[in-house]
Amino acid sequence: MKLLYTYVVILLAIGSAAAQTTLTGSVRNGGGKPLPFASIALLNAKDSSLAKGALSGESGTYELTGIRPGRYVIAASSIGYKSAKSAVFEVMAIPVEVPALALSESTKTLNEVTVAAKRPFVEQEADRTVINVAGSIIGTGSTALEVLEKAPGVTVDRQNDALQLRGKDGVIVQIDGKQTYLSMQDVVNLLKNMPSDNIDKIDLITNPGARYDASGNSGIINIRLKKNNNVGTNGSASITGGSGRFDRERASLQLNHRESKVNLFGSYGLNRGGNYWNFITDRDQPAQGDGTGTAVDLTKRSFVGQDTYLVFRDMGQNAKAGLDYMPTKNTTVGLVWTAFWNSNDQRGPATAQFRRGSDQPVYLQTETAKTQLTDASNQLVNLNVQHTFSTKDGKSTNGQLNADLDMGHYRREFSNSLLTATTTGATANTNSLTALDNRMPTTVDIRSAKADYSRMLPNKWKLELGVKSTSVKTDNNLTVFTGMGENLSLDPSRSNQFQYTEQVNAGYVSLSGKWGGQTDVQVGLRAEHTHSEGNSVTLQKIVERNYLNWFPSLFVSRPVAKDQTLALSYSYRIDRPSYQNLNPSRSFVDPYAFQEGNPYLRPQYTHSLEVKHGFKSKVFTSLGASFTNDLVFIVAYPLEGNKVYYIVQNIGKSQAYNLTVSFPVTITKGWTMQTTLLGFYNQFDYNYQESPLTLSQFSGRLNSSSAIVLGNGWTAELNGRVSAPSVYAIWSSPWLGSVDAGLQKAVNAKLKVKLSGQDLLHTNRTIATMNTPTNIQHVRITQDTRLFLLNLSYTFGNQKLKAARQRRTAAEEEMQRAN
Repeated sequence: MKLLYTYVVILLAIGSAAAQTTLTGSVRNGGGKPLPFASIALLNAKDSSLAKGALSGESGTYELTGIRPGRYVIAASSIGYKSAKSAVFEVMAIPVEVPALALSESTKTLNEVTVAAKRPFVEQEADRTVINVAGSIIGTGSTALEVLEKAPGVTVDRQNDALQLRGKDGVIVQIDGKQTYLSMQDVVNLLKNMPSDNIDKIDLITNPGARYDASGNSGIINIRLKKNNNVGTNGSASITGGSGRFDRERASLQLNHRESKVNLFGSYGLNRGGNYWNFITDRDQPAQGDGTGTAVDLTKRSFVGQDTYLVFRDMGQNAKAGLDYMPTKNTTVGLVWTAFWNSNDQRGPATAQFRRGSDQPVYLQTETAKTQLTDASNQLVNLNVQHTFSTKDGKSTNGQLNADLDMGHYRREFSNSLLTATTTGATANTNSLTALDNRMPTTVDIRSAKADYSRMLPNKWKLELGVKSTSVKTDNNLTVFTGMGENLSLDPSRSNQFQYTEQVNAGYVSLSGKWGGQTDVQVGLRAEHTHSEGNSVTLQKIVERNYLNWFPSLFVSRPVAKDQTLALSYSYRIDRPSYQNLNPSRSFVDPYAFQEGNPYLRPQYTHSLEVKHGFKSKVFTSLGASFTNDLVFIVAYPLEGNKVYYIVQNIGKSQAYNLTVSFPVTITKGWTMQTTLLGFYNQFDYNYQESPLTLSQFSGRLNSSSAIVLGNGWTAELNGRVSAPSVYAIWSSPWLGSVDAGLQKAVNAKLKVKLSGQDLLHTNRTIATMNTPTNIQHVRITQDTRLFLLNLSYTFGNQKLKAARQRRTAAEEEMQRAN
């Protein structure tokens, strides 16, 4: 900790990183008169890719907000005029006024403006990694979860249905800046059913600032859905079909109508198909033990082998509809409805064999017919008001206010039926046919409100401050029926109703600007007060918590040489337990394995530090460290000799160090490869069954994505990733990897045909080992990940760009933890 505080003091002494800023400028014709409604494109100087677009107003002026530090070019064009570009200019953290551009008349009538540069699949920016899903060949026709698996530093844990960022749990998943309020398992299930054709970009933010909620100890994954920003009426449609072992069908539609004061938009996506889940595990555990920490006789062992093969049928839908209304030039009112529906049907056999030694005969064998049905919906309504305060002369802004009100409702119907036939010894006679049926309807209701205010201060410093209040109520009612065959009766000892309420009130202040002429600084402080109550109605047990936390954040950035920048950042974060992990009810995997919640879970807290170096805004190198206390982790314990149960506990602490290098390589003309190398060291100190353990390992990951221009409208992509052996708490995994490829033909400016192959070698699987002083467990999971997909996409209507409205809502940080 002394070293940690030393780092903090150093960072406090030198300040913090780059803030976003505003660009203004004007466009004139050859006679020097204002040119209204010209198309403005802000291009990245490094590759001419589009960063943001706008139209000039009636006075020929334009404004681009939310611009990150970097090197840019402004391009302007208008029908009947020759296009023009500015010189390359540098954006730091202060507002920039671009010199006026003059467009001379053209003797030819120009067609609608298009930006021909192809965005790479992965881009590294100063404060985040961006996955450009829209336009990607290998990303088209996939699901959101399949795209995330290709992202640098993201790991999908299929054993526990979880996501990791840079080898750490505690990821917060947002959709359009709004948190989903779901448990991680439900988030993964939602992403499995979300078509990637509705996604524009995915941001990976490893060290968020004070304006973000403090939850999420490893960072934020923000999935940004498509929203057309063109004037007039326009849209796009996409359809995908393909197969692995099972079929896949996906479709999406986006519509938009934009006028001077009103913008109407909507989208719909559909994902349907099959899959399989083959779960193979073997356990070597004490023949006696109840998981309470009491001494066990390690000489008496039980060997359990399980093989589960489930066939899935999935149906997922998502929709979004909204409007933005601008009653004045300084005020915008927006209303957005976002909804997700998904249903999942899992059926198949699960077999288990039990021995008293690895070379001993089977003394017990079971065959279980498993049927699991899930039907869920998640809906959120957001009302937003954005107002810009102008100076008396109206020539400049004097602050901006954003206010949001969110209301959300999540519903899930879940049932799991297990019908088990048991045989003993070497005989094949059925001695018993037992049934276990558990059902758990779940509801989550969210109310959230926030307000953010920002304004410029003297000497071009910027002040941001805000408040937020969130109320969440959940209700889970688990009923368990047991019996023989079809004769079932309620089992009160296993049934339980659990209700949870949580109120979080927060406020923050952030100050950014330039210190000493070259150093960009941002320093922030956030306070969050939490009051929660978990009520196990059936068990008559109430756990109440009430705590206040302060979360500082600091960012510093400055040029250290020509084309080189150095940034340092620090943040302190919290990861509150998911609502279902607090629920003491039991969820049965099979008759010999179940998972239960822990109402006494405490939040885990993380200090995160990062140093990042950028060269020509292309090559980025970062060194990060994080220190977590009260580490939350799911742990397996033996029970009654041949059973196992899983429970989430605060098991100790961890420290993690990572080194990331991201750089582009031009292999030949038209072939660019973006490569990310990630190396990390994790160390976990924890207690398992009263035994102190320390587990550590160096590991690494390589991600590489290639964009290839073949000519005549043909392009191709190749994506690969390899993970070295790694360890996370009590689990370890070997070398793993995957390869994807795709081919695209642009038939014309509006129609594109894409063919992609995913996980070509069928190596995308989960392989893990748990090795403790008392227990050894091996796990292997395979799914239908080798797919071949054909996609058709078509755009229609007006394609002239207009600046997008940037918005974040009050409910952007919470909905992940429900269930």
